[in-house]
Amino acid sequence: MARIFTWSVGAVDSHYTAGVQLTRGNEGHGGGDAAFMQLSATYRPASGGLRTRVSTLRLPRLPRSTPTMHVLPAFDQLAAAAMTVRIAVHKAEGGATTSELLGSIDRSLIKMIRGLCAFEKGDPASVALPPHAAQVPGLVFHLRRSPAVRTAGYSPDETAYFRRLLSSLSVFATLVLVQPTLTGFARGQPAARLPLEASAMSPDRSLLLDTYLKLILVHGANLAAMRRSADASHNADLQQLEAVARAELERLESERFPAPEVFECDQYASKARYLVQKLNPDVPFLTFLEGLYKAVVS
Repeated sequence: MARIFTWSVGAVDSHYTAGVQLTRGNEGHGGGDAAFMQLSATYRPASGGLRTRVSTLRLPRLPRSTPTMHVLPAFDQLAAAAMTVRIAVHKAEGGATTSELLGSIDRSLIKMIRGLCAFEKGDPASVALPPHAAQVPGLVFHLRRSPAVRTAGYSPDETAYFRRLLSSLSVFATLVLVQPTLTGFARGQPAARLPLEASAMSPDRSLLLDTYLKLILVHGANLAAMRRSADASHNADLQQLEAVARAELERLESERFPAPEVFECDQYASKARYLVQKLNPDVPFLTFLEGLYKAVVS
């Protein structure tokens, strides 16, 4: 038995990504070991006329008794996190309050972790998070702090724009909006990805924060002082560090759509507040993780 669902959007571009959430139907409906889903998109380009693109997907049918471990290798944790973001945005646009959104996100995360992890009831220390789902708690932690959920300090226009992007961008772009990336540059060392923690700040390191809408390059206090010194032009390590950091900044800016705001400043400057705000959460991640594991085993 085939079912057809239709929806429309006002405009699409090369970055537009649609998400489809499937729910399990009643057992025994349909035959065979697989179902098929066909996605058909019709649009009108600037040149005129109509174009249609069709994709057909084969979805294997699995009984409810199938152990989770058997399907875990096929679990895409980044796509699951991106869908969690979109579902939260959909509920927010439907009028859900911040507390209602947080409760819904927490319940979804607890249910997901219970289905993917092995644990002993009543023992939080027994929770064993598999590698295929290791990034999910961190992504949801940052979702709870993002403007998609917490709108205090943002104008209605900023909130609407942020949620519009979350509902249309690719998986990677969506997750960068929710959990920015932080890259560190130090003299004599290769660039390294760093966690979003206050410990990443160092006077001897330059940090590049990518929030998707903003690119912030912050030079450590010692590096800034060396740049202002009389012999800065003879410091090859310092010049190479700043050249590599600026090259990465320019690369990200050139690839990004919509174009991001770009800032370059020194540690303790006013613009550095954008970086500091992302590195100082109200609740530390480890505390959040402890509360999650307690809820999972309760």
